[in-house]
Amino acid sequence: MYDEDIGGPYAPPERTRATRMFPARSRSSARGFLVAKLRAQAAWRQLIFESHLERKCLLVLLSQHAVVDVWDQPPQITYRNQDGKLKPHTFDFLATLDDGKRIAIAVKPDGLVERNGFDREFALIRAQTAKQFADDALLVTGSSFSAAEVRNAELLHMFRQVEDAEADAAVQQVLRGMNREMSLGQVVAVTGLQGRAFRAGFKAIFDGIVMTNLSFPVTEASMLLMPQVR
Repeated sequence: MYDEDIGGPYAPPERTRATRMFPARSRSSARGFLVAKLRAQAAWRQLIFESHLERKCLLVLLSQHAVVDVWDQPPQITYRNQDGKLKPHTFDFLATLDDGKRIAIAVKPDGLVERNGFDREFALIRAQTAKQFADDALLVTGSSFSAAEVRNAELLHMFRQVEDAEADAAVQQVLRGMNREMSLGQVVAVTGLQGRAFRAGFKAIFDGIVMTNLSFPVTEASMLLMPQVR
């Protein structure tokens, strides 16, 4: 990506690895892509989604420190349904964790799961998903994450789009010298970098450098603690 502070050349993101593509427009869903830089990859990459709910799920996935890679629309698998018929299924995402485990994720609205009994169908899909493909499978609905999680993930994705090594270093220096609980606003004030420091501090939380209560939206009032050394 282009970085104004570095002045480097523009490098276009790599294309999605999706094995299943869908029309860009739909009257019934919001389709699109976002660009992210995953820990398992050196380059920025396009990641596609087929609905608002899939986008929320993708953002929350990208905010998880344990997630090192996300494959959007990974290769199709097959399973036998309740009638014994062989059917195809494409998971929405395949997430790889830092311990090497892979989690296949299906995203469905709560209403659809209830109306169509997809939870029962998913139980069959999960049981028949080969370990070579994924260690486990997860059904994600709108109730799987809170508004605070989505809001934090949205901001984190936005803040990660532009790198700011100077602000990151300044904030981390303050954090390393922290011997008591401090608010994010106090850390920002010490650096004198205002919004740049807020963005750097926000990213430091999700990078595991410092801790706060993530069941609430992260703001300048968020209290920060250093992780306990085991």
